[in-house]
Amino acid sequence: MKRMLAVAVLVAFALVTSGTERVLAQDNEKSAVEATVRDLEQSVQDYNHAKVNSLFTPEARWIEGSLPRKIEDEWQLIDKLKAAGIRIAYRLHDFETHVQGDVAWVTVTLDSTFSADSAEGQKLLPHKDEGGCIVGKLCESRTTYVESEVLVKTPSGWKIALGHTSLLPKAQK
Repeated sequence: MKRMLAVAVLVAFALVTSGTERVLAQDNEKSAVEATVRDLEQSVQDYNHAKVNSLFTPEARWIEGSLPRKIEDEWQLIDKLKAAGIRIAYRLHDFETHVQGDVAWVTVTLDSTFSADSAEGQKLLPHKDEGGCIVGKLCESRTTYVESEVLVKTPSGWKIALGHTSLLPKAQK
């Protein structure tokens, strides 16, 4: 009887331990996926083409107000913003992250601030309220986006295969 009780306790312990290990592994994968998304947003703020490109699969696509486009095509707008001296600041929050094997999907909210003090930059500020900018003074445009991203696990880590950005209407902020 004591042996049976000991075996039962060992089996129960093994089940609990393996369940705990799975939860920890799942949490580690979620953290790695979210780190990739954070790296992406930081790299965009820094206008770092090489870093952004390293976070995507070679065939990755992005959807923002149109049909899916190659990541390189998105840089045309980003380069215009950089040339005009626009500064970008994102605050990421409300991560919803799911990992299923080698595929993950994330939604995240980005409170975004675009700022410029040059006339050229002020003209390019996205979603700017008209009439609020004075040339030579800092002008800001604040908006909130929701991004959805699908990532795949590769030998070199998590990479983004598909992204989608939606502007959150002001009433829902």
